Amino acid sequence: AHDRPATSDPVAIAPLDACPVAGPSSFIDSWGDARSSGRRHEGVDMEAEGATPVVAVRDGAAEFKRSNLGGNAIWLTTSNGERFYYAHLDDWEGESREVRAGEVIGYVGQTGNARGDHLHFEARPGDAAVNAYPLVDAACGPSARLGLTPIAFRPIFR
Repeated sequence: AHDRPATSDPVAIAPLDACPVAGPSSFIDSWGDARSSGRRHEGVDMEAEGATPVVAVRDGAAEFKRSNLGGNAIWLTTSNGERFYYAHLDDWEGESREVRAGEVIGYVGQTGNARGDHLHFEARPGDAAVNAYPLVDAACGPSARLGLTPIAFRPIFR
């Protein structure tokens, strides 16, 4: 077992309006797991086939960024100040812009310090990340963990 940061406690954050990965994916609760350079994992890693569409989980402003750690990444900020971080994308869909929940904003990849295709997803209702696993689990349901694709989320390949 590992020590989990205090921010793993539930914080008032509404359920997601969409599953971040619009296709088959698998994920576990790895909140607080050790990472390189003494860091702790602050998100959910959703393993999926490369180029699987990634969608906005809420309406908001999507800002596309690039960094050594997260590679191709997106910060999605809602009108009430919630922020969601998407990392390791293969590519973005379009440019930074206002988006609607469920809109494709990028594609699963392995950029930055990633090993293997996956989406790193974080939820930040304030300045600090909270454990996004319960949110992702509720939004993506058991079909995501079993590798089944709900009809509404069948991937559209670019």
